[in-house]
Amino acid sequence: MLPSYQNSTDLLVNVTESELYSKLIEQLNKDFSLANFNFHLSENSTPLALKEALKKAVKNLILTDFNTYNALLYIVDVSEESIKKIESSDVDVYSEHIVFLILKRIWKKVWFRAKYSS
Repeated sequence: MLPSYQNSTDLLVNVTESELYSKLIEQLNKDFSLANFNFHLSENSTPLALKEALKKAVKNLILTDFNTYNALLYIVDVSEESIKKIESSDVDVYSEHIVFLILKRIWKKVWFRAKYSS
């Protein structure tokens, strides 16, 4: 069973313990690439560096390229319902929530693929 997480830091700490961290980074890079956004994380990125880079990229997309931002959310498969539940007009707080939703969804993809592929 896939555990639930409180925030992106909690999720990333648990992912690094599962040995699927590099797969999570691979999937993030792939999904950003599919959204035509030049973003690449190194597999050596620490969880904190990953989170900060994601937050910066998401905030940049929200402020400068909303179409690519929407494409990314579609490609990652973040539900509209979960986005609408975010109650913040502060772009930093909002982007932090979006990063968490992105990480949760990508982690779900990676976890299921690892668990059920063979």
